[in-house]
Amino acid sequence: MKIIHITYAFGLGGIETMLRNIVNEQVKYGHEIHLIVINNAVNEELHDSLDKRIVFHNIGRHAGSKNPLPYVRLNMLLRAIEADVIHLHYSSIARFIWLPSLKKKLCVTQHDVCNAQNSKYLYKCKRIYAISNVVKQDIWDWVHLQSEVVLNGIKPELIDHSPHKENERFRIVQVSRLMHQKKGQHILIQAVHRLVTAGYTSLEVDFIGDGESKEYLRSMVLELNLKDYVHFLGAKDQTYIFAHLHEYDLYVQPSIYEGFGLTVTEAMAAKVPVLVSENQGPLEIIDKGKYGYSFRNQDVADCAAKIKLFLIHQNDATQIEKAYQRVLQLYDVKITANTYLEKYKEFIESDYAKI
Repeated sequence: MKIIHITYAFGLGGIETMLRNIVNEQVKYGHEIHLIVINNAVNEELHDSLDKRIVFHNIGRHAGSKNPLPYVRLNMLLRAIEADVIHLHYSSIARFIWLPSLKKKLCVTQHDVCNAQNSKYLYKCKRIYAISNVVKQDIWDWVHLQSEVVLNGIKPELIDHSPHKENERFRIVQVSRLMHQKKGQHILIQAVHRLVTAGYTSLEVDFIGDGESKEYLRSMVLELNLKDYVHFLGAKDQTYIFAHLHEYDLYVQPSIYEGFGLTVTEAMAAKVPVLVSENQGPLEIIDKGKYGYSFRNQDVADCAAKIKLFLIHQNDATQIEKAYQRVLQLYDVKITANTYLEKYKEFIESDYAKI
């Protein structure tokens, strides 16, 4: 097959990193893979990690530009490649694909729970793929469109899961963009404050990531007098994270809304126990508590209470190995890439592709 993947940017975010892994796997099977990045926003490290057989195209649009010429170039490029499938990673890209011969080849992955903006153009795509059952249901609730679940995946073989020496302090980690309105880092900080106030002072939290909430979260830490307990390590590349994740005692994902949670699966692959918020994608990953712990969404007291279980060694340690095996069985990117290939074949052979 000749397959085109299209995204707006190619930075170190979760979508782009996973997209890199997917195309690197798909090209191994002899398919012709093209990756088109619309905006002039390409991380050199991520680009260099692409398999050399992948044909990379950068349209060079400046983010926010109203100039239609980049989209003219996009349509001309798509027509020249003559792919079997055009896989979008943001549904809004569909509005810029104008030729009927191209529109009939569009499929899209919905990479997050829905909102008015990211679900508006799903109807323009012939096939919709959801990264979790939570997102599949969300697509139906928002726009009443059917979708197919293709679970996100990671590369567990790259993640160190060797046992580490017992830490002097109980070490908690959270890896994501510092965007508290979505990722809920403030909830974890407030939970730590409750624990420290109650006398549980042998703990610390590392936030790995950067983002627009950094100063807000730093000021909260200072206000709550937690500077000795909460540390901001900044953005780290995947190699660093995969090498050090296993050194922590607990991974906490306090997201207020989240379609999946790649970093949760990475922690499970590192054999680190996980604690996630309820009613979102991460809860699906731990199968509602079989492979990790959860707390009520946005409930600081419940978050603190669940962390306390780990501090006093009342957590179920047998979950750790079970969680690791679950990642190998469900969340390996090889499975993700192959599932997409099977879905493409079904798409091409279906009536949808003949419209």
